[in-house]
Amino acid sequence: MSVFTESNLPASEAEIDFTDLENQYVVPEQEETLENVVVVDNIPVVDESKEEKLVQVLKKIFKKHGTVKANGIHMPKDSSSGKPKTKGYAFVEFETAQQAQAAIFNLNGYKLDKSHSLLVNAFMDVERYTEVNDAYQAPPEAPFEEREHLRSWLTDEYGRDQFAVYADQELSVFWNETAHPAEKAISRSNWTEAYAQWSPLGSFLCTVHEQGLVLWGGPSWKKLARFIHRKVKLVDFSPSERYLVTFSADPISVDAVNQMLGPGNEHQNPYTIDDEGHTVCVWDAHTGSLLRSFPPVRSEDGKPVKSSWPQFKWSPSEKYFARLNQNVSLSIYEASTMSLLDKKSIKIAGIQDFAWCPNLIVDPRTGTTRPEMLAYWTPEEGNLPARVTLMSVPSQAIVRTKNLFSVFNASLHWHPKGQALCVRVQRYTKSKKSRFTNLEIFRAYERDVPVDVIELKDCAVAFDWEPVGDNLRFAIIHTDDPTPPITNSTGIASTAVNTSVSFYAFERKGKLVKKEGFQLLKTFDRKKVTALKWSPHGRHIILATLRTISTFELDFVDTDFDQAAANKSGNPGDAITIISTGEHYGVTDLEWDPTGRFVVTSASSWRHSMEHGYILWDFKGELIHKAVVERFKQLLWRPRPRSLLTEEMKREVRKDLKSFAKEFDEQDERRLHAADAELMAQRRRLVTEWNTWREQVDEMLSRETDEALQNGYKLPIISDDQEFVVDEIVEEIIDEKEEIIN
Repeated sequence: MSVFTESNLPASEAEIDFTDLENQYVVPEQEETLENVVVVDNIPVVDESKEEKLVQVLKKIFKKHGTVKANGIHMPKDSSSGKPKTKGYAFVEFETAQQAQAAIFNLNGYKLDKSHSLLVNAFMDVERYTEVNDAYQAPPEAPFEEREHLRSWLTDEYGRDQFAVYADQELSVFWNETAHPAEKAISRSNWTEAYAQWSPLGSFLCTVHEQGLVLWGGPSWKKLARFIHRKVKLVDFSPSERYLVTFSADPISVDAVNQMLGPGNEHQNPYTIDDEGHTVCVWDAHTGSLLRSFPPVRSEDGKPVKSSWPQFKWSPSEKYFARLNQNVSLSIYEASTMSLLDKKSIKIAGIQDFAWCPNLIVDPRTGTTRPEMLAYWTPEEGNLPARVTLMSVPSQAIVRTKNLFSVFNASLHWHPKGQALCVRVQRYTKSKKSRFTNLEIFRAYERDVPVDVIELKDCAVAFDWEPVGDNLRFAIIHTDDPTPPITNSTGIASTAVNTSVSFYAFERKGKLVKKEGFQLLKTFDRKKVTALKWSPHGRHIILATLRTISTFELDFVDTDFDQAAANKSGNPGDAITIISTGEHYGVTDLEWDPTGRFVVTSASSWRHSMEHGYILWDFKGELIHKAVVERFKQLLWRPRPRSLLTEEMKREVRKDLKSFAKEFDEQDERRLHAADAELMAQRRRLVTEWNTWREQVDEMLSRETDEALQNGYKLPIISDDQEFVVDEIVEEIIDEKEEIIN
């Protein structure tokens, strides 16, 4: 711009040059965009009288994920019928494109009512799709990449099982062997930072890290999926491994995750602003995608509530999962939409606990599969009794209820097959100075769900169903003193209380059974048992004293051992026999293998500083292998998926078991001979190496001797009459006596 003075002022404004100012303060042209607009399809078609109400409903839904502009919801109308009606879709305008993306991510598929699920898409996608060429162009064909089979370990020639061992900083997977030490399949240092966990069907090995979780599998143990969840502490799978749930006490922060991932990796962040502050995440276990996150459970006054793990419990079909807000409500979610069933939680005043029936029950009359079912209980309140309720899902219809009185506490125990539910009820005596236990057993598979009641004189502190069998057999630990012993910070008790173990079974009415119901079979008194563990295939059970510093007893029980005595007396309980006893110093954990042939007891460094390691036993209580492992932490058997054999096929196998057994015995003999042959070959190799070395030494000595003689060295002469004294000690056993010390 030119400089003006009083003598050369411009005659008009048009003569002034403003180009320098225009260049300095130029405002860039903004490209008009509609990235902040979404298209909402599949909304109800309404007339003008209901239009405003529908707009308010949509505003209420969308405002949770962003700010909708004033008059930001527009619904086109159709007046062809004479009465204007909406066309079933709407445009929603947010303040920012990020808010629009959050609405798409969280509300696409949102169930508005029983017949309308919202379809939410970006408005710019509509324009993008209209520009697609009408002529079909085949996409480039991706090269075929064969994926490893996630259950390849089941094809092992010898049918061996696998187990994982975590000790010090090394995580290893072994093949279980009976006649030889376990064969190492793979081992990696720093494979996990906290602990390891198998998925329920054994397809994945999960490792826990500061940044989240990793799933591994296949013959080469490749990384299959990664789940970003900072400082994750707990992991849980759905029954069929379709979903994965993680928990971290550290609330989700989008910025913190971006900082953890580093510059340029923000696209890997699965979270949005809607996930801020949440602690629980539900993931697709196969794709690794985040399906939904949940905030911590809070009371009515907004304070966090301490909850047990797993926070979410899955129905056996994986269609539903539920979470308890203790004393307030039960929230059931549909897995397909990750939204609340019927869009609201079920208000249940005082609810304490719930449990899904673990299996789908087939109606014996019609042969049809009944709807899924869960059970919950509520305590006494005022004049209202405590109550156990069985509820059908998704209808929420009440299947059965039972009122209870003088209740101190209750625990729910479903039979693994879903045939029955045992409610272990801790009750007060009339004086309320002591407690005792009632077992309320609901036979869920029968019509009208009859309830059997077993009254105990003392308190049952543990309950465990036999996992198979139609006779509904179970074992309990009961004691006169229900107060648990004092434990340290790692859960180790200084002493074990005196307990008894009793076995019960359901008996049908017959010649030997006058009254149908659950009958006491047998009781073992004067024990210090703290844990019961049935074999996965039933019949065998271990009575163990775990996590104490004074007692380490193991009793191996066969519940069908002496059938001759049971048949003679007419009491099935006479067949129950302790066939072996054992001891494992410092034992903290016990776990059966999936076949029920072997069991491992272990002593973990997470619990104490005594001797660490594990012992492998067979089901009869015979010690097979003991391993003392420094800084041993955990041992986990790899689960097996459900058998593909039908019951008829299993009966055929049992029928021809002798022929199969002969074949397997021959296979074991060949393996044993192969091992012996390998040992002999190794010994021959060592002898050959020794002989070769001796020949080399003899040759070298002969050469050096010849050189010494040539240089005038004279060899010492040994006279024939030189005597040597040789002492020989001979030991002879005169007498031998053997005593058995108990």
